Amino acid sequence: MHVTPGEILDQRWRIETRIGQGAMGSVFRGRDLTANKIVAIKILAPEHCRKPKVVARFEREAEKMTSLRHTNIVAFHGHGRRGVLPFIVMEFLEGLTLSDVLEKHGGKIGLNETVAIVKQIALGLAFLHANGLVHRDIKPQNVFLGVGGRVIILDLGVVRDQANPGLTRPGAMVGTPYYMSPEQILGVEDIDKRTDVYALAAVTFELLTGRPPYLGNNNFEVLYGHKNTPPPDATALVKTVPKSVSQVLIRGLSKRRDDRPESVTEFVADLEAAAGAKKIDLAKAFNVAPEITAQKTRLTTRLKEAAKPPPPIRADSGEVPEASNSDVVSVPGSMMPALGGTGQSGEQKTVIHRFDKNERTFVGPSPGDTEEKTRANNPSEASPTTGQLRVVVTAKGRAAAATVYVGGAKTAVTPCTLTLNAGPHRIKIELEGFRSVERWSTVAAGTSTNLRVFLEKE
Repeated sequence: MHVTPGEILDQRWRIETRIGQGAMGSVFRGRDLTANKIVAIKILAPEHCRKPKVVARFEREAEKMTSLRHTNIVAFHGHGRRGVLPFIVMEFLEGLTLSDVLEKHGGKIGLNETVAIVKQIALGLAFLHANGLVHRDIKPQNVFLGVGGRVIILDLGVVRDQANPGLTRPGAMVGTPYYMSPEQILGVEDIDKRTDVYALAAVTFELLTGRPPYLGNNNFEVLYGHKNTPPPDATALVKTVPKSVSQVLIRGLSKRRDDRPESVTEFVADLEAAAGAKKIDLAKAFNVAPEITAQKTRLTTRLKEAAKPPPPIRADSGEVPEASNSDVVSVPGSMMPALGGTGQSGEQKTVIHRFDKNERTFVGPSPGDTEEKTRANNPSEASPTTGQLRVVVTAKGRAAAATVYVGGAKTAVTPCTLTLNAGPHRIKIELEGFRSVERWSTVAAGTSTNLRVFLEKE
């Protein structure tokens, strides 16, 4: 099924160009003809329309959030159906995900910047909690840093409505392994706001130390750490982290819910008091203007490409050219988080065996392998048969120059961007004094995939 630029949904939302795509669907830049403003339109992929719970969760997200507004949560403008395909309309965002911010700053940021960001995340979460909702998937990929230093929570696809929890089956794990609370791992039914407290503490830990609290060679090891291993000491990893701050993080990462702060507001108050942090202007600390300019340039190029007429058909050729002004809804890859979404979570069992800024949400009773998520990219940057793999390695909390082997052949030194044939590739990372790591990464044609690897001492 195709979505054509210029098509108008529900006599209001005009499609302009696709800006991201993933296993769950595609995100388009569009225009609200009533308000005359740019919006992001997320359309569920056709194959998921046969899954009632996936459709119900997708539409419930829109119905619940369209009536709620908060500056630290992505705004929902409406929803509807294009034939059998559900769609939701959100505000169009410009800037960087928190995961991108970490990558650009060597994997971690300072104490003052961390407190300023976490305070805004907590405001958004507190608003959700006050309305009977639990996010359940707070992570750097789902937090956005926009214009003016505004911090926005994205991807509400696995939000739990405590008044209507029936869309998540009993015993199902919902979340992302590196940030999942012990009760999420157990699949308990009475998930509450303290699950988001745990995830926020895990994200805070990563911002300060350059790594999530628990690492492992696979997701089973990561999940085991959350469930059974005492929280790590952030000060032992990064000496500049005050011991008092580490104690706040340890409490936030408590195995028992009753041992954690009662709310995200309490957690942030404890964090701020322990840090003695100075007020900081996030707009100055993290200049997102160059990225916004680059995004606009890419979108302008795509709009020009979409406006081109299709090539003429030779009457004697028997060939049918590809329409340059049409976009297929279901294309492998990931929804572009910087422009309105990070991949609507569904009922598929997906989990990644590494720490990766583009990792998927896990939904299901037991982990399984998944394809690599990829970011939408300017089609002119790669041929239809190749894609790019961006490899970043962090060791001891800092970006490291490690050797990259692709299929056994020495290829480059990190950080690096590789142009590879579309398909799976075996990537090996080596750095003297650290354990070597091997990962499988799937590259999609015409897209850029990010592989972020954390190395541990031998």
